[in-house]
Amino acid sequence: MKICIISNSHSTNDVRLYHKLGKSLTQLGEVCIVSTNGLVNRSANPYQSVVDATSPVKALPQLYARAKSKKPDLVICVEPITMLVGIWLKKSLGCKLIWDVHEFFADAHAERYSFLFRPIVKNFYLVLERLLASRAHAVIAVNQEILNQLFPRNPKAKNLLVMPNYPVKNVWDSDPVIPAGLKQLSTMRFDLVYTGGLTRDRGIFKILKCATLLKSEFPRLKILIIGKFHDPAIEEEFHDSISTFNLNAVIYYQEWIPPEKIGLLLKRSRFGLWIFNPKNKRMRLATPLKVLEYMAAGLPVISIKTPLMKSLIEYNDLGKLGSYQSRNIAANIAKMLKLPQSEYDAMSQRCLDISESRFNWESLEPKFFELIQRIT
Repeated sequence: MKICIISNSHSTNDVRLYHKLGKSLTQLGEVCIVSTNGLVNRSANPYQSVVDATSPVKALPQLYARAKSKKPDLVICVEPITMLVGIWLKKSLGCKLIWDVHEFFADAHAERYSFLFRPIVKNFYLVLERLLASRAHAVIAVNQEILNQLFPRNPKAKNLLVMPNYPVKNVWDSDPVIPAGLKQLSTMRFDLVYTGGLTRDRGIFKILKCATLLKSEFPRLKILIIGKFHDPAIEEEFHDSISTFNLNAVIYYQEWIPPEKIGLLLKRSRFGLWIFNPKNKRMRLATPLKVLEYMAAGLPVISIKTPLMKSLIEYNDLGKLGSYQSRNIAANIAKMLKLPQSEYDAMSQRCLDISESRFNWESLEPKFFELIQRIT
């Protein structure tokens, strides 16, 4: 079987596309990941191919041509817009088509508009998404809520599958080489770490406020923040706040790290942070990859109390949850930092055990392969 995974935004070495979908599917045949950016690999399965394009929309014809040249039996598309490429390939080649939906696209798009127009924009976008989803032979999603949105009448149909963004077992052990840009950080120890997008709703300023509240009690406190800013104004405010509140000896910022190297720094940390705004539906309903990666590295999680996080973190005693108030978050961090070593070790081991037994990508493969066999 020949399989093409198509994206116009994710890198060809994206964790989900390459390390998860791509490597899993090599068990079924020859896999090629086609995108507009990333690594090029013509020698080993899964293969990686990059097309030149000046914009995501202008990339579509090139993505179609490159994917068509592979003559795939199965195409997996990642974004709503690349589903147009998949539908085109489905008509011209007769291949099977799967849509991998790992975001609340309608909610994310609606957030760009004022509150007055958000419901209208969201509903319109959902209509388009449902139309695209109806053209696929199967749809996989990172959680059931996404499928409930796309298929309100039958969200548990046989051609639908929930595939959470669970970490791959031992993904960080494959290449022990430490990149030059990480050598200094990889020799340090951190009390807290946050990985992911750097936005206000992802709690980036809550973390700085907590650092301000905690630094007198914990004078050697070190917090590592790894991620990218997408708003220059937020980035400027972040760096200004570090200087204003004298946090230069507390906050360590790393702009980017190869996905397969994240474990190097997670394993140098004690606790993982996920301080999200619970009013944001996308964040409230989704279990982010960062939380699962924290646990895979043995890091207890400090986060916000929501039904989802309670069922994962609180129920299994894998960390500490609280409100979205800076003082409450800081108090919870202080409690965790004061844990006796024996209690911390036990909690860390629970994180490792549950990741190994339940929350790993390999546990999802059998049902994924069954779905592919059913539609092909």
